Amino acid sequence: MTPAEQHSQLKKILQLAHDPVGVSGASDSESVTTGLVPAPSACSFWRRAETTRFTADAASHTNCKVGAHVMGFSLAGEDMQALGALVQTMTGVSYILPEEVPALPRLPEHKAWHYTPLSAAATTPELVLLWIDGRQVMLIQEAMGSAHWNSGKGLRTTGRPACGALALAYHHAETVLSFGCAGMRTFTEIPDGYMLLVVPGEALEGLCHGLEQTAKSNAAVQCVYDKQKASFA
Repeated sequence: MTPAEQHSQLKKILQLAHDPVGVSGASDSESVTTGLVPAPSACSFWRRAETTRFTADAASHTNCKVGAHVMGFSLAGEDMQALGALVQTMTGVSYILPEEVPALPRLPEHKAWHYTPLSAAATTPELVLLWIDGRQVMLIQEAMGSAHWNSGKGLRTTGRPACGALALAYHHAETVLSFGCAGMRTFTEIPDGYMLLVVPGEALEGLCHGLEQTAKSNAAVQCVYDKQKASFA
């Protein structure tokens, strides 16, 4: 399937309200987008990429020190001091524990990251981001097989920072669901009913095929439930 076909399949079956976004490491020869409007965080780029393609370098990510670190950019000087101060604030108010800090998920270092609507991607991106609600999480669990009672493995979940889900999905080659941190909610302005799903590009086609069967199964079961409900009307 092409990225455009994957986009159509996901939008149709999941009835997504927001278009899937692709994130890939930029090659050394790829030009950084000039005139990029400053962004308060890395996660704010995800919303921007629903409608436009662009490549953002380290400098474009450093307004959020945690996000820049998670996205694999090396911080130095004042940026590193600002990251340290922010981490101290977070540990000071018990938002995170000091022993968590060294385990913060982090993507490998890149010159820049390329963001694109999945529908406009030339090839399947390294990571694909979806905004999903509770009903859609259920369908994805079923399509992945992780809803099976004897599967022994559920969908991997995480919380803060939300951008850490990208690093976890990348390093573990598995789909990850983030419930969304306070920063993500603030900078993306995504409604509270949505969560972030990160799918490794290599797993996307399998997910699309799984969703096709899941949609048929759910439609058949829905008929049974609708008939039962109608009998009590």
